Amino acid sequence: MKNKFIITLFLLSVSYTQVYDVGDIVPSDFGLPWCGNNTTGNDSLFFSAYNGAINETGRPYVIWVMAFTSWCPYCEQEVPYTQEFYQTYADSGLIIIGMGGDWGLPYTCEGWVDNFSLGYPIISDEDTYNEYEYGGLGTNLFTDTYVPYNLVIDHNMEIVYSQSGFNGQDGMNNILDFITTALDNCSLCTCTEILGDLDHTFTIDGEPIINVMDLLRLSDLLVTDDQINHCERTQGDITGDGALDMIDVIAFSTMLSEGVFDN
Repeated sequence: MKNKFIITLFLLSVSYTQVYDVGDIVPSDFGLPWCGNNTTGNDSLFFSAYNGAINETGRPYVIWVMAFTSWCPYCEQEVPYTQEFYQTYADSGLIIIGMGGDWGLPYTCEGWVDNFSLGYPIISDEDTYNEYEYGGLGTNLFTDTYVPYNLVIDHNMEIVYSQSGFNGQDGMNNILDFITTALDNCSLCTCTEILGDLDHTFTIDGEPIINVMDLLRLSDLLVTDDQINHCERTQGDITGDGALDMIDVIAFSTMLSEGVFDN
């Protein structure tokens, strides 16, 4: 597994020559080794794990990446804000990923987690196959400046904020504005979560109308292979087996013909 990851790092370092900035899509195969708060059992965390995924409250993820080194005093000043924001907005879809390097000066990865009582994932950015003076492959994929470096990625894996430096409370409030805007702008974050309500039509009384148009919407999603958001996945899983497929279309058609949905 370790050799596989080293090969992955090498390929990434060859493939990604640009610095990804606001408006760019994060490479789907980018990932780094776990080193703190790993609850998955996997050796590495790949950002694609959050692409289209939802959290325990049914919300798509918005990612805040904080890149840091163990010796950076400004990183130490910033990190308490990350945990505070994480505790406040995790249920709304925020996931924070700490991307750390230069361990042991003085903190180890575990020491960093313990000292600041962090509850979010930490990955190790120790690769040196890059042209810059410090920072690993992860940091230098997104910036060629300095740490702390902050990156906000929306639910479409698009970078909406990219900035180096710690600018105190005002700077943290600015980052929070981008995070909350990304959470609020998420077109997938709100839905009725009513079984069968796929086209979101309502009566004048505000009750969902579930009919053949919803069935056609489900069929179109499967046939055209459109990206299925968490609302559609919940509303279209007629059989309740966790998979969205033609069996749900058949079950939906049967329920409509039997008048199960009272419209």
